[in-house]
Amino acid sequence: MTLDPTLIAPSPGDAVVAKLEDPRVAAALCDLLEHADLLAVLVTGLDAMIRRGDTITGGLAKAVGDWREAMAETAGDREPVDLAKLASSLRTLSAAVSDATPGLEALFRSALTDPRAVDVASSVARSIIAGAEAAKREPAKPMGAFALLRTLKDEDVARGLNFLIHVARAFGRELKES
Repeated sequence: MTLDPTLIAPSPGDAVVAKLEDPRVAAALCDLLEHADLLAVLVTGLDAMIRRGDTITGGLAKAVGDWREAMAETAGDREPVDLAKLASSLRTLSAAVSDATPGLEALFRSALTDPRAVDVASSVARSIIAGAEAAKREPAKPMGAFALLRTLKDEDVARGLNFLIHVARAFGRELKES
């Protein structure tokens, strides 16, 4: 007796079982099941977006129309954009950023990005600018050793030197540790 081939033909259920036996498919299905709550939110959001598609499309079309109208009004005021030059600049910039990435990463992880360091550096920069302006207004005069020692009595000079001495000590400790 021979079996009828239609009786032993694979069913759609057999195809599903065969797919589930593939470890990649099983792992992917497990991932989907682990994130079922997120999938439900995404599907609900997508459904709402599709239902409101006409409203969204209308809003986008109005925004594009407003943008075109604004561009047409100011068309005579602007120079045309050289897209080739812009693309070349972007290539150059992206290459420079790519080359600088290790240095930028080190910079961002360093103490230089500490807000306190930025505040001190800003103070130093303001002091340099003010000092340069004062030096232009008041030309340097020859000064003897005693006149130089008298400047130490100036509170601002004493404060600045005290700061420099503390920085020198801290820097010396850093050098010893490194």
